[in-house]
Amino acid sequence: MKGTGFIRIALIFLIILSLFLTWAIWTMPSQYDEQTNNDQKKTSSVTISRQLSHVFGPSQIVLHEAGMDKITTNRATLSTFSKFFMVDWQMENLEDPLEISNENYQNSLSQSDKIELIYLENIPFGMMSDKFTNLPGEYQNRTFDRVYLSISDPDRIYFYNTDSDLLYSSSLEGVDQEKLMAALRKEEAAYQSVMTVKAKNNNIYLPIAPFELPYLTYMVERQPNSLFIERLFDDTSEVKETRSENSVQYIDYISKMFVNEDTNILSYYRNRASDKKMPLTETLRDSFTELMLYENWSDEIHFFDYNSQSNVVTYRRYIEGYPVFGTTDYGATHITVVENGMSELQVPLMVAQTPISDEDNQKELLNGEELLLYLAEQGYAIEEIEDIQLGYTWSNSSESSRVISLEPDWYIYVNGSWLNSRDLHQDGGDESNGL
Repeated sequence: MKGTGFIRIALIFLIILSLFLTWAIWTMPSQYDEQTNNDQKKTSSVTISRQLSHVFGPSQIVLHEAGMDKITTNRATLSTFSKFFMVDWQMENLEDPLEISNENYQNSLSQSDKIELIYLENIPFGMMSDKFTNLPGEYQNRTFDRVYLSISDPDRIYFYNTDSDLLYSSSLEGVDQEKLMAALRKEEAAYQSVMTVKAKNNNIYLPIAPFELPYLTYMVERQPNSLFIERLFDDTSEVKETRSENSVQYIDYISKMFVNEDTNILSYYRNRASDKKMPLTETLRDSFTELMLYENWSDEIHFFDYNSQSNVVTYRRYIEGYPVFGTTDYGATHITVVENGMSELQVPLMVAQTPISDEDNQKELLNGEELLLYLAEQGYAIEEIEDIQLGYTWSNSSESSRVISLEPDWYIYVNGSWLNSRDLHQDGGDESNGL
């Protein structure tokens, strides 16, 4: 009886302690903010190691077999294929390309069982030059955004560029078919049946059935300004600080760092004179080196966009296999490099740390047909849309600066911009319509 009473008292104590800690998290943001400002000289507590093969790897894997198409964005499955591609497999010479239409490319996928790897942006062959026995210099900066190989006879690999309609191929060695099949059939891959839709420039895959994704809630950490001052300025003793109501600016004789304290987004500019345009492969490799210094996101990061006019490379944060967007774009890091170093940087200072969400809180999203119908009703024909992605929308909590919410949404890419499908509706949509 005494033991039972002790257990009851212990349980009551633990419940009270749990309630107190929850209350502290949600009601003490100002103390956290003050501590952050006072601890500017502390270094970051987050150290992230990234592999180039993952950052520039595929974002989706599609299985084409038995007349059906299935897709996965599972992080472990994508990582396994990135390892296969960049470590285990070896390719011979890249053969001269053939010009084939998107329609013929899609038909080739249905002729026998295939694995297709989908990339968000064009990848230059030079990013994997060490995987080829001989890659001619003229091919170093040619690009692809789709890759496929046969499941049953993986002795040849194909690279396709949906913009130029060019199909490259090479013999493939080092494929362990047993490991390949095991990676494809893992239960956690959680494949989803999809239909193929012809968009503006390429084919995209949309789910056949309605489905659910969880709402996410995370504790966040703000990276201190001092971390970036020490890395971005050659001589910190020369740096002058200027503050306004909602921003702080740091300047020396050649560079400037600006922090918007409302959005917690950092912008940096350094005057680096260079008239020479760098090759794409060199630009991406150098920008990746800078990314490793300044992006402390703990989940996946993917190369997301390259603007050839401005030379800006964009990397996007991912969570649970999906890109992060928002009205204030806390998902994107923009980097500009020139021949003698980085000239511009824009990076969010807020990083998600600890999940505190209830996985049972799910949002039902529209299937492909329902989504296309909705988009058409809003005046967006599929022929005008360049891409469609599932993503998570970042929202700051109104109750605590230490908490964010992430809501799953459909996003469309039109005229160079990613738009939340909920925002297309005249009333902004609602949580019940699956957008």
